[in-house]
Amino acid sequence: MELRKRIESKWKLRGRNLNLRAAGATPKEIVRMPKRVYKRMMIEVEKGLPNEACGLISGSMNLCQTIWPMRNTEPTPYSFAIDPDEQDHVIGEMLHKREAFMGIYHSHPYGSPVPSKDDVTFSQFPEVYYFIAAIGGGKEELRCYKINNGKVKHIDIMIE
Repeated sequence: MELRKRIESKWKLRGRNLNLRAAGATPKEIVRMPKRVYKRMMIEVEKGLPNEACGLISGSMNLCQTIWPMRNTEPTPYSFAIDPDEQDHVIGEMLHKREAFMGIYHSHPYGSPVPSKDDVTFSQFPEVYYFIAAIGGGKEELRCYKINNGKVKHIDIMIE
């Protein structure tokens, strides 16, 4: 902490600004998730074992508010698919609740919470969050990404 103060005072003496936003730096994107939403998601992905579980998330801005578990129409430990009719119905329910479609979640029962080649290839919504929950081996971990044209961007999750 003392070192930081010395650096800041040197910068101030030289008339420089440590305000990164004013300097044009973009802040790291963060998605917020209440503990109750996180716990509900983990319960749902555990229910899907030994296969991948999946669902949608709604909310507003960067705040997740509701988990919408969906039936995996390709129930295997290595893939998932959501029925388009069920998806359309749930999106209608989101609108009725005055929430926006924010993201998709699914689990990797026997892997790490990073997008697979299929996750990247079949992603359709560049503006939504992709949550991946790893739950195998008695350990749980949740990560979030945005996927656009084959590019994957890690998004920090703030569980509140």
